[in-house]
Amino acid sequence: MRVDTFSLMKTLSRRARLLTAMLALTALALTLMPQAAQAQAARQITFDDAIRLALDSNYLLKLSANTVRLQETTVSSERAAFFPNLNFSSSSSRNFGFGFDQTTGNTFNETSDRLSLGFGANVNLFNGFSDVASLKQARLNLAASDLGHERQRQTVVFQVMSQYLTLIQQREEITIQEENLAAQQQLLTQIEEFVRVGSRPMSDLFQQQAAAANAELILLNAQRAYQLAEVALIQTLQLDPFGSYEFVVPEVADSQLTPEQYDVNTLLRNAFDRRLDLRAQESTINASTQGIRVARSSMMPSVSMSGNIGSGWSSLQQRLVLEDGVPVPADPDNPQSGFLREDIPFGDQIDNNRSQTISLSLQIPIFNRRFTRTQTQRARVQYDNARLELENLQQNIGVQVRQAYLDYLTDEKRLDVTEKQLRSAEQALQAEQERYNVGASTLVELSQARANFVQASSDRAEAKYNFLFRKRLIEYYIGVLDPSQPLFE
Repeated sequence: MRVDTFSLMKTLSRRARLLTAMLALTALALTLMPQAAQAQAARQITFDDAIRLALDSNYLLKLSANTVRLQETTVSSERAAFFPNLNFSSSSSRNFGFGFDQTTGNTFNETSDRLSLGFGANVNLFNGFSDVASLKQARLNLAASDLGHERQRQTVVFQVMSQYLTLIQQREEITIQEENLAAQQQLLTQIEEFVRVGSRPMSDLFQQQAAAANAELILLNAQRAYQLAEVALIQTLQLDPFGSYEFVVPEVADSQLTPEQYDVNTLLRNAFDRRLDLRAQESTINASTQGIRVARSSMMPSVSMSGNIGSGWSSLQQRLVLEDGVPVPADPDNPQSGFLREDIPFGDQIDNNRSQTISLSLQIPIFNRRFTRTQTQRARVQYDNARLELENLQQNIGVQVRQAYLDYLTDEKRLDVTEKQLRSAEQALQAEQERYNVGASTLVELSQARANFVQASSDRAEAKYNFLFRKRLIEYYIGVLDPSQPLFE
């Protein structure tokens, strides 16, 4: 029976060594991959660099900026509606055979050329204040777009900040798991010596080999989580996916973990006063009000004024040849031959044939197939929807601020609890290690003490970065997040 047990232990030992070797090869491959990438001169990116890159190249931010540009174009168009229309027109023709020349007022039966020129202007005097309401609506929509764009900037900064904090937290977790792996491997070496001299059973060796392999697997998972966080940040910053990057981790001082005293009612008031998306929605509501005025303006009369000036030229237009103001006869010997005629020059015809008109137009709507009523109803529905969006946004802001406040209080308490937990777990691990060294404790108890210490270290790192994140989250929800502010003050 002893032989079977010993054989079983040897088999388990071989399997544990095989698992350790496989994990070591995997870890080596993952380690060499970043090193090969870093050999290509990895680009260092600080938090300030990340914010600048995001504000310069973020996809959603570019779309928001384009929306502002479109609204600026709309405002320019509505402002130009107050100006008169100016038009220049010109036409030319050649007639063959019989025709009527409007310039001379005569009929003809020959080839002739004609040219007409004209300038026209039209200006709106009154259209039920539709143009005024349209301009106000465009300006309000532009203000809403500007506010929405600034809020989008805050959103991008907050997204980068949260992803950067996640990256830092994952790197901290890697450091914790690396230290744990080193400690497990050191303990494995110590147990191997104990087993060799016969002071510890073989089962402790197998158990510790499995513990070391498990620690290596946990480290690999932590490294993968860090790589995924890095990929998410690269996507947000719109960086080249083929590039190699090194994100610089800022130091976190204990002074930055000092809790701040918040009052939830003050936070709510600040949020309702400063949230840019709330101001943008209010501008949208005011713009919808102007949209109703635009729709109703078609029920009112409209007055416009227009004016035109024009002239023309004809190849048939002629004039008498004068000498000292007297027409020259075609045949001095024949009084019945009439008088000599010559073609009138182009400039003289343009000057002589000028015409000017000015007109005033009044239109009173009587029935337009219920178009005004339909447009007014549609504008009122858009106004009601904007009001509902505002109420929903106010409700969401209230919930977000309250939730962030409660989470901050919880994370503030977790800071104190995890600090005590880590200190106690470290002391317990030291004591258990000393007891195990002298044979007063089992490997199970030592392994449990180390697992408690690793978990306490992870909880402490998570609590620390969650606390920093909650402070930024409150700033984001009340609308005071500054893109130029450093990650850690």
